[in-house]
Formats: sequence, structure tokens, C-alpha cells
Amino acid sequence: MQSGTGSWPTADRGAFPAGYAGRMPRRLYVTLRSPYARKAWMALLEKSLPAEVVAIDLEHRPPDFAALSPIGKVPLLVDDDGTTVPDSTVICEYLEDRYRDAPLRGKGWETRLAVRQVDELGDALSDQAVALFFARRDGNTSAEARAVATSNRLLDALDTAASSTGAPFCGALSYGDLAVLSALGYQAFRHGDAWREGRDRLARWFDAVDARPAAVATRPRLA
Repeated sequence: MQSGTGSWPTADRGAFPAGYAGRMPRRLYVTLRSPYARKAWMALLEKSLPAEVVAIDLEHRPPDFAALSPIGKVPLLVDDDGTTVPDSTVICEYLEDRYRDAPLRGKGWETRLAVRQVDELGDALSDQAVALFFARRDGNTSAEARAVATSNRLLDALDTAASSTGAPFCGALSYGDLAVLSALGYQAFRHGDAWREGRDRLARWFDAVDARPAAVATRPRLA
């Protein structure tokens, strides 16, 4: 288990705000290349919420993580008062409900619905990129073909939805953008940049959002 060490940098744990005295440090459990964990981590950084990032090996789950997460998946957030939150989207919604500064969900039901729809597309694309990795590893050509076809359909939908200027999908940066950025980052990390071909709007959007400090600090890499 790594805790803010190795090649994946730790979120900024600068001075804690007033009212934190006596409280436990906020912790985010991740694996080093998970796009879902990256989405939650970027949300913390974008909202300037200090956290200790704990990288674990899911093949050898440490006892403290297993006790906290019956599901056994990452990301898992343990807030500074002990509140435990699983799943990247649930974490983002929790952060929006509890910490209102630097909102990543927007206002009004229409904007919030749009954010959730983009988030769902991003997570679905991550699912397919992960499935493609395992299909190629295992030599399963039929599963590989299904993952490629589904990925292309999702990528085309995102390219259509993307702004020609590179602006966030829903007008202001949202956790939907973080989900798509994480998916494309993982796609590029595992499978290269072929997704860019014929998708200029999506590529322009990616380049703009990928330059943000939170994105730079959390890019997937080998341990």
C-alpha cells in the first residue's frame, strides 16, 4: 500500500481550514490507473479539499480498506469526520451536497441532468476501455470487437456534444467533464490516441481540460 508516495503525486495537503482541529485526515483510496478513482481525486482537487491519497493493490487489499468497503472497489472516500463514501459518482454528488464551494454540478434540474448524462457517458467509456484492455490481454477477439464498437459509438456521441471551442460540456466545469477526461486519459494510456481520429471537437475539448492543474497532477501512469 502506498500513501502519497511513488510516482502518483499526492493531493495538496496544505494548511487545513479553521474547524479541522482534532479531526482525522480525509482519505481517498485509489488504484494507480483507475479512471473512476481519478475522477473522484480531480473533484477533490478542483474543490480545494485537502486529502491523503492512498494507493492500494486490489489483489492484496489491506485490512483497513477491506473493513471500510464491503464492495471492495475504488475509489473510496473517508471524510475527515469518518463518513465513508464509495463509487466515483456517489463521491462527487456527496462533495457537491456537503461542500458548496467550487461547484461541479451546476444549478437547476436541467443543468444537473445534463451533468449526470455526460458523467454516465464518461463512465460508460471507461467501462469499455477497461473491457478492451482485458479482452486484448486474454485474447478474446469477440469481446474486443464489442468493446471497440461500443467505444466508438460513445466517442462519436461525445464528439457531437463537445463544444467547438473546447468549453466544458455543460457551460461550466462539472464532474461530467472529469468523468470524460478520466475515460479518455485511460483510453490513451492503455490503447493510444486513435480515438482522436475524425473527432476534432472532442480532441479540442480534451486538450483544454487536460491542461488543468488537477488533470496534470492525476494523469495515469505506471507505479
